[in-house]
Amino acid sequence: MRRSLTCLGLLLSMFAFAQVEIDGSIQFTGPSDQRGIDDLGRPTEESAAVTVEASLVGTTTWADASVSGTVVTLTPVVPMDGYRDGALLRFLAPTDLHGAITLGCASLPAVPLTRPDGLPAARGQIVTGAIVEIVHANGSWILMGLSENGCPPGTAAIGERLCMERASQPNSLWFPASDRCNDLGGRLCSWDEFYVACTQYASEFTSMLSAWEWLDDSSNHANSAVQVGMTTCTAERWANPNNVTLGRSRCCFTPR
Repeated sequence: MRRSLTCLGLLLSMFAFAQVEIDGSIQFTGPSDQRGIDDLGRPTEESAAVTVEASLVGTTTWADASVSGTVVTLTPVVPMDGYRDGALLRFLAPTDLHGAITLGCASLPAVPLTRPDGLPAARGQIVTGAIVEIVHANGSWILMGLSENGCPPGTAAIGERLCMERASQPNSLWFPASDRCNDLGGRLCSWDEFYVACTQYASEFTSMLSAWEWLDDSSNHANSAVQVGMTTCTAERWANPNNVTLGRSRCCFTPR
């Protein structure tokens, strides 16, 4: 009977698994190629042991992301109890991100999210569904591996330092047109930018010569703004930005 009970105990122990917490260091003995712990589960705390596989695959650096206004909140797979320089996280962008964004982890405070040059991400550099990699350093989250081309969707590159909307936007007064571009992180295009686009990159754009378009240019006319583009690349006129003279517009962006 005693032997039967012993065998039963050994059999049950083979199928018994449990979460074990060891409050102290572990010292391995025996040959070096046989030292280790098998079947470690997913870590639940920052100080928990991590398997080699988890380290190589990077599952411990993954986080779920949500956005509210200009604040990104991450929920890392392994909870963080504080920010440390060198901490690495990855997440899937739930929406397009650009401008003055802050990022926080769960209950930790949100801190600035910037590029390595200290500037905020330009439009088009973090788009919905993109995998974003960030490293914490000097009180900020630093974006890694960004695209060098910051042209937003719906724009075309004019040389290396300018992005311009492909299609002009509906008629409006000058100030609403300017505000729309500012809200998008850009500005109304200048006279020389429009001319270069019209004469050298015309195939990239639509409706460039079918209507008057506002420019970010007063052309030395007091209390007036400039419209260009009706019929030719050099067509120009001035108009009062506050009256009923309407014009189409397109925004320009400077990727950095």
